[in-house]
Amino acid sequence: MNPSLKRITEPLRQPRVLVSLAIAGSLLLGVGLGRHSGGPAAPPSGSAADVAEPAGTVALSEAELRRSGLSIVRPEVSTGTERPISGFVEAAVGARSNVGMPVAGRVVRLLVAPGTTVRADEPIAEVQSADAAVVRAEAEAAQATAQSLAYQYRLALPMARQGALSAQELESRRIASVTAGAAAQAATAKAAAIGRPDGMGRLLIRSPISGQVAAVKTSPGAVLQAGEEVAQISDARGSELRFLVSPVLATNLASGQLLRVKAGARDLRARVVAVAPDSGSGNRVTVVRAETVDEPTPQAGTAVTAFIQVPSSQQRYSVPADAVQLVNGSAVVFRYQRGTVQAVPVVVGQQSANRAEILQGVRNGDQLLSGNTAKLRDALAEQKQTGQN
Repeated sequence: MNPSLKRITEPLRQPRVLVSLAIAGSLLLGVGLGRHSGGPAAPPSGSAADVAEPAGTVALSEAELRRSGLSIVRPEVSTGTERPISGFVEAAVGARSNVGMPVAGRVVRLLVAPGTTVRADEPIAEVQSADAAVVRAEAEAAQATAQSLAYQYRLALPMARQGALSAQELESRRIASVTAGAAAQAATAKAAAIGRPDGMGRLLIRSPISGQVAAVKTSPGAVLQAGEEVAQISDARGSELRFLVSPVLATNLASGQLLRVKAGARDLRARVVAVAPDSGSGNRVTVVRAETVDEPTPQAGTAVTAFIQVPSSQQRYSVPADAVQLVNGSAVVFRYQRGTVQAVPVVVGQQSANRAEILQGVRNGDQLLSGNTAKLRDALAEQKQTGQN
């Protein structure tokens, strides 16, 4: 019995299967290596260097295919071709924060280091500021003034009812009280905005978002001006993929579109979130933002490559990646017709972990085999070796 056929159907040790194998083996030995009574199909158009001769044929029933882990698929027609675009994993809008000094002052101590995980409103640094002390004093003074004028207005109410105070004077006191109350409210809000300093001007700078400290930009004892950066906070859960493409290429992209993405050795799927011109470049570049589907987003800063479909005049086909095998150094797929498996040489284009693009060698409506095609590859390779010996 031909050893190649034996390995494909070895798990199927049933009398009926053994009979069919014996018949198939006799047929293959009788007509010679790689030849069947029907003969191999004509190779696809292309140069002889691109497309090799068929590697051979094997007779298998559909039941034997299923038992051997093989399934029948049809090539999917595609009139487009893939174009790679490069980008990086970056923090999404709202998932990154540059924390700065609210007022000029001195850094007393740092409460975090790069890599520290923080929650929203958690302290990251303590500072002391003379300006902050002034803001605190002004807020306290404004509150005291507002309380005093409010008290004077309440005392004036019974006097006005008794006629000892004119209505105009009462109204003036009411306006003064309301104005002082508004000023006190504004001064208190200002103090809260910079971190509610104490009487000595000490205050805590807090993280505005939950995330991880990406960088610390200062050190204890440093004197910083208002607005100077203290730390960078990034929320890895809010990362996204960001690409810069030409406006012409961007016409092939739209929100909701799925992309095939490579991130190092990982194969990902991503969905386009937004496509918009980059105003910073004078609209000469388009920004494409995308988020991963089903899998975690790679670490911020990771370089990624996405592949987008652009129109092409050449018709191409797409098949499962496991439908393609290398036989004697040439790419082949396995066409199934009338109980016969034939190795058909093909020219392969773009490939991913799941799909392969076929440029030449398959036809619309072909029945191809997918799944455990490595068994067929090994069987055909052994066929050829046996014939040469």
